[in-house]
Amino acid sequence: MITSTSNPRVQRVRTLQRKRQARKREGLFIIEGARLANEAVSYRSPAKLVLYTDAIKQGDPRLIEELINLGAEAEEVSERVMKACSDTESPQGLLAVLPIPSTIPPDNLSLALVADRISDPGNLGTILRTAQAVGVEAVFLNPGTVDPFNPKVVRGAMGAHFHIPIIQEQTSEIEKHLHGMDVWVAEVGLGPPYYDVDWGKPCAIVIGSEAHGPGDELRSIAKGSTHIPMHDSTESLNASVAAAVILFEIARMRGEE
Repeated sequence: MITSTSNPRVQRVRTLQRKRQARKREGLFIIEGARLANEAVSYRSPAKLVLYTDAIKQGDPRLIEELINLGAEAEEVSERVMKACSDTESPQGLLAVLPIPSTIPPDNLSLALVADRISDPGNLGTILRTAQAVGVEAVFLNPGTVDPFNPKVVRGAMGAHFHIPIIQEQTSEIEKHLHGMDVWVAEVGLGPPYYDVDWGKPCAIVIGSEAHGPGDELRSIAKGSTHIPMHDSTESLNASVAAAVILFEIARMRGEE
């Protein structure tokens, strides 16, 4: 059992939790809790390392064995060490180090989402979770967007990382992926209402930051803007809420067709 927070494996986990550059350099990220661990097992994601407490070992030894079968080295740790490794106030007693999944979008995209400079981890996590729920086939992240493998994003996405390619690119590269698609930018008060857009064609929706809106580069490649009608007293919606409203309308319209 690991009982010291100075242990090299513990230090490595803490670095991956805290530093974007470490995750990028090693191509690894952290998941916490049984729910995400079960998603990893279902996805057959290779695992590198699992840290767990005695409570998890007693409660769900099968899950630890399945992660080991995926290649993970497993180490029991004390509650104090788990708390030091966790990104949450109340650790769930299990975390795993996994390779960052494939970031290759499928050919012939039908529905994509572009997150433009979304800086809040909670917002991006919710956007990814919603994207999975409606069948988005790829999510593109413009520069300035929070790291999708930030621990708070991973928690908020609830397993979406295992199901949707998440591609971090410059706008010029994103444009190449979206070639031939109708690109719509969500903007306050501009363009037709979102429910009047023809979402039946291959399309992409751009969700910009609440503070600055979408960037000029993405506007330049868009077919047009669309908006969510609101009462005059409301300035704007949270980015993740706006994404959900539009994405579920796309799903509804395509379902009717």
